[in-house]
Amino acid sequence: MFHNLDGKHFQVAPAATNSGLGIVVCARGAAFGDLFNDGKVDVVLNTVDGPPVLLRNVVNNGNNWVDLQLIGGPKGPRDAIGAKAFLTANGLTQRNDLISGGSYISNHDMRLHFGIGKAKQVDKLEIRWPDGNRENVVLPGINRVYRIVEGTGAVEEQFK
Repeated sequence: MFHNLDGKHFQVAPAATNSGLGIVVCARGAAFGDLFNDGKVDVVLNTVDGPPVLLRNVVNNGNNWVDLQLIGGPKGPRDAIGAKAFLTANGLTQRNDLISGGSYISNHDMRLHFGIGKAKQVDKLEIRWPDGNRENVVLPGINRVYRIVEGTGAVEEQFK
């Protein structure tokens, strides 16, 4: 595991005692996603001849985030594969594409994750749907998972 220092240099991050990073395993696949709906991307490793290994992200750095579950409209794929989302917060625009698959015998979380650092709001969200439609969506808050159905806007997901 490496820690990004300034966008140009990386430093090896030592494994915490009794953490998943401290265990040496032979793995062929990895899936990334927010398994606990807390805005932290976790990793599941598919090991060879052994059980999967969960690397749970427990970092508490106060950074903000938004996750998007996209649902396509009647003229495009329902799973919205091929959609592109452009999210702007604090003057920085990020792009995230909805794809299927991932690593060997693995599939990443189908929700799009945006880490927005210390930003307190999303300034702009544009979705380019697979059927060619473009949609600007207003997100009323941060640190939430939103379900967006093409043409209907954003609805906050409730998790119990």
